[in-house]
Amino acid sequence: MSKKLAGLTKFNTRELFGPLLTVLILSIGVGAISASLQLAVQFALCNLVMVIALQVFVGNSGVLSFGHGAFAMVGAWISGMSTASERVKGNALALQELWQPLVGFNLNLYLSILAGMVLGALIAAITGAFLMRLNGLAAGIATFALLGLFYNFFFNNITFGPGSQALPAVPKFSGVYEPLVLSLIAIVVVYLFNISATARNLRASREDLLAAPALGVSIQRVRWIAFTISGALAGLSGAMYVHVAGTWQVQDYYLVFTFLTLAMLVIGGSASLWGAVVGTLVVTAVGQILLLWEQGKSIVGIKLDLPNGARSLIIAGSLVAMLLWRFAGVTNGKEFSIPFLGKRKSG
Repeated sequence: MSKKLAGLTKFNTRELFGPLLTVLILSIGVGAISASLQLAVQFALCNLVMVIALQVFVGNSGVLSFGHGAFAMVGAWISGMSTASERVKGNALALQELWQPLVGFNLNLYLSILAGMVLGALIAAITGAFLMRLNGLAAGIATFALLGLFYNFFFNNITFGPGSQALPAVPKFSGVYEPLVLSLIAIVVVYLFNISATARNLRASREDLLAAPALGVSIQRVRWIAFTISGALAGLSGAMYVHVAGTWQVQDYYLVFTFLTLAMLVIGGSASLWGAVVGTLVVTAVGQILLLWEQGKSIVGIKLDLPNGARSLIIAGSLVAMLLWRFAGVTNGKEFSIPFLGKRKSG
């Protein structure tokens, strides 16, 4: 009997509505508790879109990418730069050398987010045409170099942005509903991609690089398609992030962002969309609890005085433990299902 590949193969109402309802209910419920938790939910939704962007490529192809932070970076840059007011761009000390056409460049919030997605997809498509030839360690190093390239460009360049400083006064989302709707749309897009023939062929190449081409699968082509789609979603994540933070600075999308979102994917389970959702929720919740303990606060009567930085160490340790003893993650590569929504067909 042939081995069944992990991952979605056909449309199943339960497997789609599980992640959607989980994210919807938790976002609204937790966000309604306090203003600080509402902000935490908004950042979690930004991370969620980034994690499912990684799942589209890393989870389906098995090729590790450290470069998706670059796509989030450019998505955040174009969205923040195009929505900041001309007065801010013209008068901010960090933007005195800004290229003049960028000063007057302006889009509304939603068009700027779309521009972030398009730019993220474009950069991914161009770079992916070369990077998708690589496998294993070479692919990881090359994508990490891509991240470093864009980081150093923005960090040391004051013609296209504030350099190492911050772009202030970027318009913020009015509440949790805007990032929530964008996250739900992203989940639907990823689900539909994961049941497509392209995604199935990509997972086949993940399982056997030699057998897949023999069956007519163009590995470079299916990887490139997934890389481009994931670049668009990473650009969306960056654009969302800049409108939650209210400012753009290149450091927000570099190493911490890259390794945190990869940890979320691995801990949840990279082979499934549900794993990406669970990983984001688990790491976010644990991170918030550890942060409160670092600040010396009590949670349901439990108070621990953790040193600063303990949160990062514990999350990193959890990632290592998951890689060593449960590589398939918390979900073991399985999708969520809701029993009362339809029947799963055998086959």
